[in-house]
Amino acid sequence: MGHALLHLLSFTIVLALYLPIITLIVFSFTAARYPFFPVKSWSLKWYEALWKDQQFYEALTNSIIVSGLASVVATVLGFLAAYSLTRSTFRGRSALTGFMVIPLSVPLVLLALSLRVYFATFQVNFDLFTVFLGHMVYMVPLSILILRGRFQGFPWSHEEAAFDLGAGRIRTLFEIVLPWMMPAVVGSILLNFTFSFDEFIIAWFLTNFEITLPIKIWTDLLMNYDPKVNVIGTIVFLLSVSVAFLAMFSLRKGNQS
Repeated sequence: MGHALLHLLSFTIVLALYLPIITLIVFSFTAARYPFFPVKSWSLKWYEALWKDQQFYEALTNSIIVSGLASVVATVLGFLAAYSLTRSTFRGRSALTGFMVIPLSVPLVLLALSLRVYFATFQVNFDLFTVFLGHMVYMVPLSILILRGRFQGFPWSHEEAAFDLGAGRIRTLFEIVLPWMMPAVVGSILLNFTFSFDEFIIAWFLTNFEITLPIKIWTDLLMNYDPKVNVIGTIVFLLSVSVAFLAMFSLRKGNQS
């Protein structure tokens, strides 16, 4: 009886968490312009309409470009920072590590506002590049946390053995350290991509005319409700969940190795 109640409670919590998303997906297949229950007719016309929406493709392309570049660059910088923080020993290392990951604890709206003011002070044009930089500020600390955890289990005797055999620092990094760290590196890239692809606040503050996909969803809702947002939301949700599962699989594989 106790197990049944526990399972029921777990199912209820999961259902409550995902019910809004399920509702969104359901309404993406309705023929009505405005969502309401009960659904009277089903249709794929909003998917067909989105297929012909050129602004959707532009926003999707922008999101993929920014997310792809930011996730890779942030992981590279996070990898180097995590390696240095783990391998080096100096006074204040813990304080420096904490200082480097502080952006993760700052509210996104405050982070976005400060970046907007900073770039405006130096008269930087607001475009996809500033969005890329804004995402980097948040994603590099995330990469450091992910990769530092993996580095703490690294068998440093392998690196020392490579040094004894005459390998240099760069060669050892690419041939010994990086292969062992690869599951965490892949996981970091995928998680960063998910964050950047879905992120709205920083992108909204740091761009003017080149919009990303979350901004398109917001403007379609704000200007005049467009049922295609249900389709876009469904696509973004499925893509994000798929990438997140791949990231978790990669990180879990790394922990088991």
